[in-house]
Amino acid sequence: MNPDEDADDVDIPSPPAPPPRAEIKIVDASIRRRGRACVVCGRAKPAYIEVEIDGVVEYTCRDCYELQAQGLSGEVTQFCTKCGTALLKGDNFCGKCGTPAALKCPKCGARPDEEDGFCGKCGAALRPSP
Repeated sequence: MNPDEDADDVDIPSPPAPPPRAEIKIVDASIRRRGRACVVCGRAKPAYIEVEIDGVVEYTCRDCYELQAQGLSGEVTQFCTKCGTALLKGDNFCGKCGTPAALKCPKCGARPDEEDGFCGKCGAALRPSP
């Protein structure tokens, strides 16, 4: 160090900036960005969570985001026919609007009529025997 220089004039390199963190935004798709689909259920919903990680943006509907946070996303078997809320395995009614869950064959997934006792596609029993 030169004796003519002040100690305050020395350039000390600053530490590197930390990497950017994932940014989560709740967006109302009815106002902007129409046509976005949930990466989990594949459906477009009015409100969704926008997650950006390393420049890649993914959209998840609020229902699927909350189920993922609770670790229940693998238990979604269908969606409410009225409001679109995710229904978990064993749900007989929508927890949001109260609509009965649509009857679905446990073997092949076909949707029989309400009065059917057996699936018309594969013949599986639709209700437990009395």
